[in-house]
Amino acid sequence: MSTFGDPAARRRVLWGTLGLGGLGAAIGLNIAILKNLQPIARHTLTMSANWTIYGLFFLTTREMLLAEQYGKNRDLRLQVSQTRDADKMFSSTMAGMLTGGMLALVVRRTRRAAVSGALFFGAISAVGQLTYTALNRRRQQWIIRKMGYSTTAETEPKPDESMSLAARLRRAVSVDPITWLPAWFPVRRISSSEYRSILQARQEELTFEMRGLRETIASMDQREQVLLQRLNEKQ
Repeated sequence: MSTFGDPAARRRVLWGTLGLGGLGAAIGLNIAILKNLQPIARHTLTMSANWTIYGLFFLTTREMLLAEQYGKNRDLRLQVSQTRDADKMFSSTMAGMLTGGMLALVVRRTRRAAVSGALFFGAISAVGQLTYTALNRRRQQWIIRKMGYSTTAETEPKPDESMSLAARLRRAVSVDPITWLPAWFPVRRISSSEYRSILQARQEELTFEMRGLRETIASMDQREQVLLQRLNEKQ
């Protein structure tokens, strides 16, 4: 089901956009009053319109990314509950970066402003989603405890079954990064047998060089003895 065909997604976009527009109006009103900006209504409506546009683009992009992530779950035979937190974090961060970068590029029309806007709004979206996820988990655990059930299974998932962002990061760090490189890349991880072969070849090279040095030293000693004999004969 597409983003606009899901009633729940449409409601989230609608009410989220209205909520951000109202919040923008409240912020714009307070700024206009504190800074004595006239007319106050124009500054209030301008701030509300900016927040409404950002909210509409952000929430629409976020729902589209979420729908794409959930579609991948079906192909991988994963439950939405297994990847919900990671999918929301990824979708919120990417939506914030895309929306912030696009709006900054439209307003200021410079690449530097687009990059700054993408990083700034991406960070804000990530922190906001992380805070919302943490508060939602606490609320769920509080409800479960009120119902008389234990929260051990929810708070301590098995490492192999956990699909949280932290678990994914731990698994990514545990993998050797060199294995991600393509086969044609000149840098690769050698095996133990290959390392031993390299050491053995190097040992043979050193042995050959030492033999050559010993022969050179012996030849120099012989020349020295010949020179000494000649000097003695002349004396």
